[in-house]
Amino acid sequence: MGFARASRLGILFLALVAAGCADGPDAPGAFEGKWTPAPDIPTRVEVTCAADGTTTLSSDTLQPHPDGIHIRVTNEFDEPVSVEGFDASPGVTNWVFSKGPGTMELMCWPFSQHSSGEEPSRFPLEIVDPIGLFVDGTLPCEIESFSSGDFVEAPVDEGPPPLDVARKAIEGLRQDDILRLGGYPEQEGGSVVVIRDGEIVAHYGIRKFKGEPWGVSSGSACEGTGLQFEGESYG
Repeated sequence: MGFARASRLGILFLALVAAGCADGPDAPGAFEGKWTPAPDIPTRVEVTCAADGTTTLSSDTLQPHPDGIHIRVTNEFDEPVSVEGFDASPGVTNWVFSKGPGTMELMCWPFSQHSSGEEPSRFPLEIVDPIGLFVDGTLPCEIESFSSGDFVEAPVDEGPPPLDVARKAIEGLRQDDILRLGGYPEQEGGSVVVIRDGEIVAHYGIRKFKGEPWGVSSGSACEGTGLQFEGESYG
């Protein structure tokens, strides 16, 4: 099986914003050039779902790659297992997730045992980001409404586009608004984050459809910003 790509920020993010101000309004995220992981922290976790029912993690900590966190599952059962938010067929499955720093719990739950209603033990995995790859796009404001739309065809590019292209696609931007890539710098389908006066005020998904220019396909913005989807979430 192939790869799957599935609140105010703290001191680290404020430092990134400060750096962005120095480099211009469309400065890229913290990661530039060749990725060098921090030493002594695994960059991939191996999860073994043994046929005897035991679950083994090669490490209880993990640091991300520029495209997200990497997990490899070895499923020794003769049927698929649920791991946590995804399923793994018998054999080896590699996954890439856009989950940010924090704790996630993994398990090995064979499909044939789902009907019992009794989940197996979960094993915590702590995701740490020592070099600051992840940019949290969480908005500090309440979103009052939600609307959604369906697309008649799949995009030819899930984005995100270059930030100078994103700037042209987002309505209501001020000249001094800073744009950054949300999530991990190389994740597929990542968002574009708008920072105003040092605070995240909006985030957008920007995609390209066949024969069309890049356009905003989802997003949300805080009230009073004058930005696209102000006060609502669209996606």
